Amino acid sequence: MYVVFLQKFKLHNLYGYTLWGAPEGDAYLSLDENTPHYLYPQFMLRRRRPVITIIFGSICALAVFLSFKHYFGDGIKENKGKKLVIRKRRDHIDLAIHDSLFIHQFDQIPDRQHEKDDSAQHDFVNIFQQRSRTEAPCVPFQTWRGTIKICTHDPKQDKMISAFVHSFATWEQNFLNATGDVLTRYPDMTFVDLGCNIGAYTLFAASLGNRVVSVDAFDGNLALLAESLRLDSLESNVTLVHNAISDKHENVTLELNTHNVGGSYVKSLKDIGPPQNVVVSIVMDDLIPLIKSRDVFVKMDIEGSELRALQAAKQFLQVLNVKFILMEWVLHKNNPSALEIIKIMTNNGFLPFWDHQQLLPLRVNSYVYWPENVF
Repeated sequence: MYVVFLQKFKLHNLYGYTLWGAPEGDAYLSLDENTPHYLYPQFMLRRRRPVITIIFGSICALAVFLSFKHYFGDGIKENKGKKLVIRKRRDHIDLAIHDSLFIHQFDQIPDRQHEKDDSAQHDFVNIFQQRSRTEAPCVPFQTWRGTIKICTHDPKQDKMISAFVHSFATWEQNFLNATGDVLTRYPDMTFVDLGCNIGAYTLFAASLGNRVVSVDAFDGNLALLAESLRLDSLESNVTLVHNAISDKHENVTLELNTHNVGGSYVKSLKDIGPPQNVVVSIVMDDLIPLIKSRDVFVKMDIEGSELRALQAAKQFLQVLNVKFILMEWVLHKNNPSALEIIKIMTNNGFLPFWDHQQLLPLRVNSYVYWPENVF
């Protein structure tokens, strides 16, 4: 975003005399009709240089202020009996902060203790256990921390992620690198991979030494990921969960897209005929007992179910210190769900930024122009 900001002013630099509020058109001709026309822009720029300098400096100062504004005053301590509770102050957000990386910051958070409900967890959360080795093509996957092995579907069948990995030995490299940059700054942070697919993000996060909780509705993806973890000796870092993520506990069916496994999605049983590929849906709050760290990074790529997931994540967003959420946006940008997602995020004290560097918040009412994957 900073590059775009600079380009904007560089682009208009030669026309500063009109950009900064000077009169337009023939109003300049009355100054000196004998002055050659090609000298007018330079003449006016010299004339208004102090004004331009002041305005440009003010804009730069405002940009810096907005960049750091979200660091101040997010949490207010309240004493409720013997407990210290953080009540989050509603962040002031210009009607248009737009992007995908929602950053959740607290000035101070007391050490939390999970109140585990083991019976509820065991009723719904299905921890995936690999029963046998999977015969699948396993190929090198390149990251800036080295090369690891990743097992894929048949690239002739799965023509999206598996085929891309076979051809280029990477996947969503820019977002993957940004994720790695965050995780290396927070080595104790847990990475929660909702819709992990064959595990490109999971494997990379685990290879950095971070704890990972990976959730997917398709057991075929989890079987491949489990084999990759075994080959890379990363099994101890990762918990695999075989469930769909939604807003309630129910049986749902997985609509499998064989040509793009990553595009598979879940539907309620009442919306279909004879059920096939039935899986139990859980809510994000069910994952809290699996997360042992204070700080959390969430990646959400659950094919349009992001809104339902967030609607049932009240405790998850309040109990855990969720610092970053990376969300797939392509299915929401022209959908009413976009405004609902933005409302939930802002009500929970999150600010969206252009990227994980948190340089400048963007405008919410431009959400239809967000990229397909927002960070």
